[in-house]
Amino acid sequence: MRRASAASTFATFCANTDLDFSAYRVDWIRHLVTLLDDREKIVHEAAWRALDEFVKSIDKDEMDVLMVPLRRTIESTGAPGRFVPGLSLDKGIAPILPIILAGLTGGNNEQREHAAYSIADIVERTSEASIRPYTTQLTGPLIRVITQATTSPPPVKGGTLYALAVMLERILLFVKPFFPQLQRTFVKSLTDTSLSVRLRAVAALTVLMKHQPRVDPLISELVGEIQSNEEAVAASALAGATAPTNRMTG
Repeated sequence: MRRASAASTFATFCANTDLDFSAYRVDWIRHLVTLLDDREKIVHEAAWRALDEFVKSIDKDEMDVLMVPLRRTIESTGAPGRFVPGLSLDKGIAPILPIILAGLTGGNNEQREHAAYSIADIVERTSEASIRPYTTQLTGPLIRVITQATTSPPPVKGGTLYALAVMLERILLFVKPFFPQLQRTFVKSLTDTSLSVRLRAVAALTVLMKHQPRVDPLISELVGEIQSNEEAVAASALAGATAPTNRMTG
């Protein structure tokens, strides 16, 4: 099959060439990630190997520039709830993980925002078994980004909160060890100066509280936030306090 042969040839090229083909990196990212969704196993497996060799050929300090085109391609590949065959292979997300982490931890604000949303897109398009080995690698950096209040603008924090909420919805059992950190992170985000961030925090906290056995300590903490903050922030804390209990009494 020509698609598989072309991908295999490109993998060999990446593993052995000394030529500079950096001008074509964005094109290859788009092409190879799209091929991960090919129905033919021989094609998406060849595309995975080519993508792996391709990313290995890129210096770490040059990866962040690929973050935005990578996310846009992932977003248009597959659909939420439908697994992309290439991403659901063993170690399926391994080739693109270095680009995502480079964008999330070292990129500019646009790249960090797209990195966060790309994690949500991947979680929605990858089987639970395939995403499980990478849960810590994804969750830890997301929490660090959202807690960097002085360096993370609202779009970055909003994207990060969205990604964490998606992970709670889709891979709850794998994220459970992070519950204490997530609770603190979401409650702190309820007091953010940005309304969009506070709304994301309410949504994320609502998802988390569906799976918390005891809500009394959290409700007490939220009441304290309501009493000690200005009206707009207090309103968000109140929403966070009432949303979980509304779901429970339902």
